[in-house]
Amino acid sequence: MGPLVLVEGPCAHGGGFLRRACGRPAAGQCVYCGERFCADHGLRGEDYIEVCDRRACRAKLDDVHSHLRWRDIAAQSNRVSVCAQDECGDRMEHRCQRCRLMFCETHLRDRVVLDRSFDPPRRMPALLCAHCMARRELWD
Repeated sequence: MGPLVLVEGPCAHGGGFLRRACGRPAAGQCVYCGERFCADHGLRGEDYIEVCDRRACRAKLDDVHSHLRWRDIAAQSNRVSVCAQDECGDRMEHRCQRCRLMFCETHLRDRVVLDRSFDPPRRMPALLCAHCMARRELWD
């Protein structure tokens, strides 16, 4: 990756109850929590993704990578008009509103989700597959 671009301000990592934050010059700002981090307390990934070392933020980054791998594999079924759910051979019928893959009626559920594209966020109905439902716990 290219040279670190300094972000104005100190690293906020480690600050908490009766603990002082790192304080070294920040090298990036986390795309998930917005906190600044130094070169020792975060990473700058491909496509300029900057993520701090906080457990929740790293879990989100890991989930994104895992989801993209899953999506590539599941999409192979859709190429032959089959439901994207593992081991299902039924014809695809409806699209998951999160991952955009096609599933049979059995493998999609109507759920109420928080749509953050509105200000303030709104609760809206959505058709979701089991994979996207499981990911909601981390992201909501």
